[in-house]
Amino acid sequence: MSCSTTNPAAGIANLTSFDSNRAFAGHRLYPSFLILFFVVITGFPLRGHAQDTRAITEPVFPATCAVYHAPLQSTASGPVVGSSVTEQDTESEAETSTLTNDLNDCAKNSPGQAVELALGTDASYNAFLINPVTIPPGTSLIIDGGVTVYASLDPANYQDPNYLPGNSNQNPTVYCGTDGPYPGLVGCISLISMGAGSGIYGYGIIDAQGGGALLSGSDAGMTWWQLTEGKTDTTEQASPSVIRATGDNMTLYKFTVRNPPFHTILLKGDGITVWGVKVQSPWNIGNTDGFDPGGTNMTIYDTTVSNGDQDIALGTNGGPTANITVNKFHLYSKGGIALLGDGAIGTTPISNVLVENSNMTGDLPVVDVANRTVNGVTESEMQKYVTNPDPKNPLQYTQALPNSIGTLHAIQIVPMTGTRDATKPAAAFSNITFKSICVQDLETPLQINASVSITGPNYPTVTGITFQDIHVLAPTPQFPTLRGGLPVTPAAPGTYKLLFNGAPPNFVSQFALDNVVFDDPDPATNPAPGDTTISSITARGNLISTLTNIYPPVLNELAAATSDKDQHMTYQNTDLTLNGNSYAFATSMQERSKAYSCPASTWPYTTGDLYLSSGSSAATGSATNLQTLSIPQGTSFTLNAVLQPIMSQTTHYSPGFYGAVPGILAIGSPALTNSIRFIEDTNIVGEAKLSANGTLASVVLSGVAPGSHTYSARYPGDTYYSALNFGSVTVTVVPPAATTTTLSASATTVVAGTSVNFTAKVVPPSGNTAIPTGSIAFLDGTTTLATVS
Repeated sequence: MSCSTTNPAAGIANLTSFDSNRAFAGHRLYPSFLILFFVVITGFPLRGHAQDTRAITEPVFPATCAVYHAPLQSTASGPVVGSSVTEQDTESEAETSTLTNDLNDCAKNSPGQAVELALGTDASYNAFLINPVTIPPGTSLIIDGGVTVYASLDPANYQDPNYLPGNSNQNPTVYCGTDGPYPGLVGCISLISMGAGSGIYGYGIIDAQGGGALLSGSDAGMTWWQLTEGKTDTTEQASPSVIRATGDNMTLYKFTVRNPPFHTILLKGDGITVWGVKVQSPWNIGNTDGFDPGGTNMTIYDTTVSNGDQDIALGTNGGPTANITVNKFHLYSKGGIALLGDGAIGTTPISNVLVENSNMTGDLPVVDVANRTVNGVTESEMQKYVTNPDPKNPLQYTQALPNSIGTLHAIQIVPMTGTRDATKPAAAFSNITFKSICVQDLETPLQINASVSITGPNYPTVTGITFQDIHVLAPTPQFPTLRGGLPVTPAAPGTYKLLFNGAPPNFVSQFALDNVVFDDPDPATNPAPGDTTISSITARGNLISTLTNIYPPVLNELAAATSDKDQHMTYQNTDLTLNGNSYAFATSMQERSKAYSCPASTWPYTTGDLYLSSGSSAATGSATNLQTLSIPQGTSFTLNAVLQPIMSQTTHYSPGFYGAVPGILAIGSPALTNSIRFIEDTNIVGEAKLSANGTLASVVLSGVAPGSHTYSARYPGDTYYSALNFGSVTVTVVPPAATTTTLSASATTVVAGTSVNFTAKVVPPSGNTAIPTGSIAFLDGTTTLATVS
């Protein structure tokens, strides 16, 4: 096996496939038709991957063509503006008009540049309120640190005219902001639509106000999220996505999206780069996918998602989805990374996908889950509402932790979704690698399973799937065993489930487990010898290879001939449901000590960025959003830290529930309370509280000595959050250029009592045409005679 790599930050790695002859040389003698199926149908070796092969580097902020200063102030509950629909719409229409005009002027007169949304000259003005906007091709939007762009709460502003009564396209009538018997993803236009070559950059926030009350329509007063909760099997919500990026060579960089009403960022095109973007949505609100990519040559790098649905959902979107790299992905509940094949519309392949260097958890930033949740309410107090819930608000313990509201996933391949139309082509998944991944407290770490019944004559294909260097850590107290919605007594840790569910002999999944390790239970909570953290495995219709190392040994015990009935058995403490599985290769190494090493700080619950501005006030344009800066000695610059919790801070207020406010515990994540420290080497050069929209802290430095200075930032931690070190920026202070000064006198010999003129001439260095400024002091010994400009 050979390996060639380039810059990991570029998300590029090419790993050649291992010798398939070696793979088959050691296989067990299981039903031969399965092996024949693999060789004839798949036609390629067991392992290998290819992905986005563009030379990806970190994006750079574009030049600014226009600056729009924030006209609104904000509070924790939103922008400060009148509450009536008229007041809200008047404001959002005016701001949208200004922004649209700026974007269009930029596209016409300054192609390749960006409109910048900046703090007001009074930095307490930090918010915008907008209706849907379109970023023209080749133009970008910059959202500065400390700025929040709020989405309008009037559904009428999102109405897609193609779905109004009497439309010329003969579409069904769908009113945005309602539930009904609708097709999916129709009726509303997105808050931000992007075209080819466009981008969104910045350290600011887009808050789509999913938990805000709608201002108009038949469901006025409800929230976007209540539309989600009101869905049935026969209805669909008409809610807007936050960003719809359709086109080639688009860039999304650093900003945060909070509280999406529906799926967050839809991507379709070729050559799309997503870098450092954060998505925050409550974990108990469905239909809030983080990223929905469909296209080719995409890189998603160093992104963080905490939400209530799939964190990344790779689909086909009417065209091939191929050459995708997801690198340094940070997942905090719920649906994980999912590869979805639509079962109703016919699909095109999903292939050449690499997901690597990623961390996935379903936990919260709590200190002691048994005695205190993130909102300070005890577990015992929550349990009262399981047996005696408020009939109007049947909240219960299962809202307290993500792991208690349903199955959470880490990695899932779903060959068919939706209502299956067997006459159309089924999904084809090939050459997909999940590599160097740490998982904890997600009930289903690995899954290949259709969401609808797998029927013919067109069956999906799942081939060339590799799970490599996957380390699933032992469950924590945040993942308890539940019975009837409550933790069992005495307390016991939860367990993991694996699902590899085909339909033998017609649909067989082919995958490899290469150094896949599940930790044993913590002996302090489960000392029984021989126990594992895998409680059940369902495996039907699979051709499996276990390579280099697996643990526990049950991963080598899934063989079963095809039969009319499933075979049920127990291996150690793992319940097995098996049918039609075979091994192409089975490793003899089964050692937990060989697990991929997870870093000690695998799951921080805060995220931060550091950047520079020149000068001592809120800077705009090319003078801010900088990582390096060169300034003359004696001038000032500003260090800016943007810091926020990773998980959603939005809360529902239900006074009296659980004796606390906010009452619905599943949604809130505590605010940060301490100051940010700015550091050079080990020296603290300044401290500042988070202000503006609650995420920005700034310190002005002046009088810095000449030379190169590297600064970082540190949050010292608090009751709920660990300390976080983040950022690195460099400032070069340039001393004044050396000059030559000559002194002459009108006379060198004079009579006492008469005057004499002294002249000082200051000459810049050779080749420097700048005129020296400042003043000259004339001295007699140490006595100053005069100071002259």
